[in-house]
Amino acid sequence: MLILLQPGIEPLGQFDLEDSDVALVRGGEVGTFRAIDFATDGYAADVFNQGPSIHIKLDSVVSGGVTAPIEVYGLVDEGSSSGLGGRGYGTMLGQIIGGSVGQGTGVGGQPTVGAVVIGPSTVLGSGKATLWTKPGLYGVTADAFRTTADFTAAGAVAGLNTALFGSTANGTVDGKISSAASGGSGAFGARVALSLGSVADTSLVSTTNQFAGAGAAQVEHCAVYLLGVSAV
Repeated sequence: MLILLQPGIEPLGQFDLEDSDVALVRGGEVGTFRAIDFATDGYAADVFNQGPSIHIKLDSVVSGGVTAPIEVYGLVDEGSSSGLGGRGYGTMLGQIIGGSVGQGTGVGGQPTVGAVVIGPSTVLGSGKATLWTKPGLYGVTADAFRTTADFTAAGAVAGLNTALFGSTANGTVDGKISSAASGGSGAFGARVALSLGSVADTSLVSTTNQFAGAGAAQVEHCAVYLLGVSAV
């Protein structure tokens, strides 16, 4: 999930999302611009008629230089993020208690409480995704990282200013964030952000796990600073 902390302004929301990436988006993955293949990829009418004829693809970012031009990139959110207690900004239509009549008990975990987020994700209605490209501070949860180890390394105190990279598309970890030491080349491309460490127990209106005696503070997300295109 992508969390807006002190983000850059005016995200890009008019570009198509590659069909094969729709199911992979959790929010916070690295997205880049690619030429759209009209023969194989679905698209809204304005993508074809107005252009430009590009779409967003989850992928790594090429290195800037003579042989590899600087590439537009950002952090993707397709508009359905509503995690961390429903505080997400994507699905605006709220929540409903219960599913079929009588199934929601109001007690226990989500399967028995019956709380369901309603309203489709943005991509279902338009085929488009939001791409946050401006430098700024963002929060990224573990599901946008390539592995749990990557998330732990980026969120650790020793991870301050750790360079973060996007994973090259291969069908399973497309655009997932990695803190791999080999990130400057190979399967990870150029750096896209710097880690500022983990953030835990951000709620100010409820007793946290730590102060309720249930254990250590729960890490919610990793704070990352998106570098922006000019810094590649």
